[in-house]
Amino acid sequence: MKVYKEFKEIDLKDIKGVKNDTICSENLEKFRRYRNLIKKQGIRKPFEVIQKGNDYYILGDRAKILAAVMLGYNKIPCLIRDTEKEILLRKFNKLFGAEDENYEIKNNKFMISIVVIFILYIIYGILRNFK
Repeated sequence: MKVYKEFKEIDLKDIKGVKNDTICSENLEKFRRYRNLIKKQGIRKPFEVIQKGNDYYILGDRAKILAAVMLGYNKIPCLIRDTEKEILLRKFNKLFGAEDENYEIKNNKFMISIVVIFILYIIYGILRNFK
């Protein structure tokens, strides 16, 4: 399950993990396909990144971001993943057996009841501290 902090346009110079030598004979066709697609339609789906300090690291297809660079983009749309919340949510789901082996939620009714119980537990803890 993915959790995002925010949507943001990020300068390409602030994104790490993308090198020009990523393009090789194996992924040249993929790069050309992305370049033609971005040239015709623009960037329709934001890139996923994680943030460490002031730097961003691209997750996924580097050929697509290189195609954007070659087409003259200075900024690209990005979804910044919240890895800390993802880890907590995964632990929570594992604790209650709410995910299957593909990290998909098994049963929505079950998950809703667990979340409600969890929220009530938090509220109870907060109210207990005010006594």
